[in-house]
Amino acid sequence: MDAYVSEIIAVVDDKHSNDLNKVVEQLKLAGVDVSNVNNSECVIEGTVESQKLKEVSKVPGVEYVRTVFTYAANYPPGDPRDRDGE
Repeated sequence: MDAYVSEIIAVVDDKHSNDLNKVVEQLKLAGVDVSNVNNSECVIEGTVESQKLKEVSKVPGVEYVRTVFTYAANYPPGDPRDRDGE
């Protein structure tokens, strides 16, 4: 197994609702692979390695992070995310 990956929903607080794109960029820097941004609800969906969940929750503007599902990822040899080789 290479990593545990969590599907998340991040809720942005009212104070940062006008800076949603900035929050998205900060989440990406924290390791989130953003899959959907709901501007009207200030909600960002994506996946992240489970070990980075604390870092994600500390991103300025993130009010709440909900883990929807967590799974063990085993990437094929040659994939840059592969950590255990063949």
